[in-house]
Amino acid sequence: MIRGYAEQPSPRAGETLTLRVATDAPRFRAEFYRYGTEMVQVTGSGWLPGRNAPPHLPFQDWGVHGVDLHGEALAPLAAYVFDIPRHWRSGVYIVVLVEGDDEGNDRTAPDRHTPDARAGKALFVVRPDPRQAPAPILYKLPVLTYHAYNMVDGVEFDPVTRRGAWCLYNTDRLAALPEPAPPGVGLHRPGGGTGAVPYDIRTNPDPFDPTPRQTFVHWDARFIAWMESAGYRADYCTDVDLHRDGRTLLDPYRLLVSVGHDEYWSDAMRDAAEGFVAAGGNAAFFSGNTAWWRVVFHDPVTFSRVGFWHELGRPENAMIGVSFRNGGERDRTDFPVPVGYRVQHAGHWVYAGTGLRDGDIFGQDRYLIGYECDGVDFDRADLAAGRAVTPTGADGAPADFEILAVGDTRLSGTWGFGNGGATMGLFSAGGTVFTASTTDWARVLTDGSTPALARITRNVLDRLSL
Repeated sequence: MIRGYAEQPSPRAGETLTLRVATDAPRFRAEFYRYGTEMVQVTGSGWLPGRNAPPHLPFQDWGVHGVDLHGEALAPLAAYVFDIPRHWRSGVYIVVLVEGDDEGNDRTAPDRHTPDARAGKALFVVRPDPRQAPAPILYKLPVLTYHAYNMVDGVEFDPVTRRGAWCLYNTDRLAALPEPAPPGVGLHRPGGGTGAVPYDIRTNPDPFDPTPRQTFVHWDARFIAWMESAGYRADYCTDVDLHRDGRTLLDPYRLLVSVGHDEYWSDAMRDAAEGFVAAGGNAAFFSGNTAWWRVVFHDPVTFSRVGFWHELGRPENAMIGVSFRNGGERDRTDFPVPVGYRVQHAGHWVYAGTGLRDGDIFGQDRYLIGYECDGVDFDRADLAAGRAVTPTGADGAPADFEILAVGDTRLSGTWGFGNGGATMGLFSAGGTVFTASTTDWARVLTDGSTPALARITRNVLDRLSL
């Protein structure tokens, strides 16, 4: 058994990284890979002494002494410090942890070709050396969403024995405890992108991609590989950086990019992103169910969710234009009729070079809309009549939000929420905000089946990163 995590989720080049590791092997070594178009090894350690430690509670810092729900002491995971060379490119890095025996032989053979794993790997981001000129694009990983679903070892928490794990999706089991546990989950524990078991790997598997949702490999790794192979230059960060650093993180860039499932946002994150756009910066959300939950931090590494943004007087539409409450989620047991996007305003620059015309549908055969999608409120009578639809504004959508495509989820089954229509579009608020409004944009983009999707993505990145 070996599990670990990076204590600093996103050190800068030239700084140090503390790797926390627990293993029952007498020794282990760490191999460091940068993930771009593929896994490329950049360095590795020699054999390091192994030390075991028990799993801590989800809200605890696993790098310090703790106490479990029975009052028993929990030893911290051992710390191993590594220098991050200044020449390392900004990007997503995967640590592969290799167990060894007493004679210096590998005891395990991890898969080094993928960032995916339930144990034995850890993810961190390297931000650029501040002395370097920034790239035009800043790509943000949704680490808070990764950790919201992170069960670490996947053993379901039992309120009777008080053993097992929980995340933000099974905290109802804590209600059976005689005394409440502290709220939230922590960043200092295995998982957070790879190396752990996400909560919905069993409850909601993806019928189109066997990799687990709510991990790096499922959406972000696909998009990053496509983006880097297409020649786009980007720096990388996490949403924890956005929470901690605010506008100072964003201001050197032209375009903020978010992909896949970026569900959890704090006040500081929203303040930074909205202020950045108001000052002329741009944002592109190739994602769905975006900014659905508001989160608060209880200390630097522990957070919990406190409600839906739209119910707390600050609709997420103000930042991204759309909302999950007018979109939907694909059925968990029997996925419905496929849904694609029906084009409107085909003369818009977003569609340049696609050859699409008004009324054309793209992505339908690949189930582009879902597994979760966002939308705005519009008059469904116009949709039924084949007319171009416009936002009513009843849900707080910006007045100038322009709907460029609609995916009608009501025609596909019973999985539509509210207005039941995914809406790809954009609006201006000083700078421009584009939203693809579906989690699975990266999956369809990278399977090569839909050239129009690749052209739209290039148009957005090219225009908004200038």
